[in-house]
Amino acid sequence: MKRIPLIIIIIVSIQLFASSCENNNKKEDYKFYYYPKKNVYYDVEKGIFLYSINGGKTWDSVINTSGDDPGTLGEKVAIRSAVKEVYKKNETHRNLYKGKLYNVINLDTVVASAAPEVMERKVERTRTTEVKLPTEEDKVIKGIKKFLNKIFGKHNKKQEEQ
Repeated sequence: MKRIPLIIIIIVSIQLFASSCENNNKKEDYKFYYYPKKNVYYDVEKGIFLYSINGGKTWDSVINTSGDDPGTLGEKVAIRSAVKEVYKKNETHRNLYKGKLYNVINLDTVVASAAPEVMERKVERTRTTEVKLPTEEDKVIKGIKKFLNKIFGKHNKKQEEQ
């Protein structure tokens, strides 16, 4: 009879120890939104965007001050991650959700487009002409001056013939 309470205490102690070990082994779950069109992550908890402009080699962040969902980033996909550095699995996410990889910076020089997904923009140049400043003759004359100039002013023979 004395052994039954002792066995119960031992069993309860083992169960408490096992449950505390399970809690320590549980990984945290972080929620992110992934925008495949621009290859950008949004950390829901911190309210920051994670982006890369050099083909995923380095990542930077910017705080979302508006709190609004930006429409320019395209469709978003909810992602759960066991680690805070969700961008470490960027290649997997790009393949899974058809994400784009952008590389607009080369460490030596800045380039317009280094990745095949970035298309070069061509701008058609137009020729500029010289601007002719108005002369005394080109100025618009109104009112009585116009009337007097018609009567007494200089006349072009070409205008008179018409």
